[in-house]
Amino acid sequence: MSWPLMLTTVAGSITSMVDIQVAGLLGSTAQAAVGLSEQILFLFMIFVLSVGVGTTAIVSRGYGAGDLSDTIDGTAQSISLAVIMGLGLAAVAFAVSQFVLPIFSSSSAMLDLGRLYLSIFASFLLPFSLLSIVNAAFRAIGDAKTPLAVVLVSTGICIAGDYLTVVGNWPVPGLGIRGIAFSALAGNTVATGLALWRLSRSPLKDSFNRLWPLSPAMMRRVVHIGIPSALHRLNWSAAVFALFFILARLSHPVQAIASWTVGIRIESIVFMPLMALSMAVSSIVGQNVGARQIRRAYEAGWRTTWAGVVLMVVLGTALFAGADPLARLMSHDATAIEYTIGYLRINALSEPFLALAMVLSGALQGAGDTRTPMWISVLCNWLVRLPLAWLLALTFGLGANGCWIAMALGVTCFGLLVSWRFASGDWIKVRV
Repeated sequence: MSWPLMLTTVAGSITSMVDIQVAGLLGSTAQAAVGLSEQILFLFMIFVLSVGVGTTAIVSRGYGAGDLSDTIDGTAQSISLAVIMGLGLAAVAFAVSQFVLPIFSSSSAMLDLGRLYLSIFASFLLPFSLLSIVNAAFRAIGDAKTPLAVVLVSTGICIAGDYLTVVGNWPVPGLGIRGIAFSALAGNTVATGLALWRLSRSPLKDSFNRLWPLSPAMMRRVVHIGIPSALHRLNWSAAVFALFFILARLSHPVQAIASWTVGIRIESIVFMPLMALSMAVSSIVGQNVGARQIRRAYEAGWRTTWAGVVLMVVLGTALFAGADPLARLMSHDATAIEYTIGYLRINALSEPFLALAMVLSGALQGAGDTRTPMWISVLCNWLVRLPLAWLLALTFGLGANGCWIAMALGVTCFGLLVSWRFASGDWIKVRV
């Protein structure tokens, strides 16, 4: 399952990186505005992604146990929930887009661009919600190629739209940052239509007959698994905003935030294979637990994890060596380039521990154990990462590099603790 999922996640990461690279053609201010705005929108996307975690756990267990009715019900009610959430979150995101940004930046130019970007990008949440849940259901039954196909369509439209609107000034001159937002909306809308069409011709096609009436019991099962995952992601997102708070107090705050924006996108290309392995092992563990093949689920978790660790040793080395040219490709601001090089080289050292964290978290989520990764993330972010970032960056005067060192140590802590949890075997007792 992993290679299509890897290509799927790499495609999504390339789209995000192109967004930032094209925004960089408009200047560091536009680049920082896109990065900060998308991080704010991610707060809303978290709820959808978490429903996807619940969908994967329930559908994969039902599929593994041969319970087609539970598999179809889980898919159908997750889709209904996605529509409700997508509409509600889009409305809220649009309403608050004018008021949230000033919390994180005092630059009037960046605030104007960020508000403009968010006011358009908020509508992206509805197609994103449907696409995420349908793809989660496909993955749960072992179909990783359909999500790849629909994401490749979305990626092609988004990337072409970025360059046509911003660089080519088409179809309307001067769209600027708005062109990036419109391109994302168009790409995801087309991909969602394709995913729903494919669902109607899959083993899950009867899901369309069970969208209504709503089943509170099934939705509660999905949400029960998804809530800890949402809190996990909210915790990480809140930690990023806290990091922005620290970066904003450096001598070059706009460049510091821009360098984080560039750095995380470049790094995401490296850890996209881990996301693929995490999603694959989540479905595999869920299916085997449903079939009561516990030993096979346990072995699958570890074998997949060690493959990820070896891969990240290689890719982390490449990231460290290529930090300079990659940073210069993504920015033309000397200070932002310097900060980005530091980000890439320092975080490259923690990539093997990131493999432990991401792959084993996926295995735990597939078994329905979403609470443990949530509490581990709280511990590593708020007791390790952020206090160290403040001390190293501001108290000891290491600047942006102090924040990057704290990030690397936080990831290391997370990887070791998640490994301990999976090795304990207590996740087998979790009910969904």
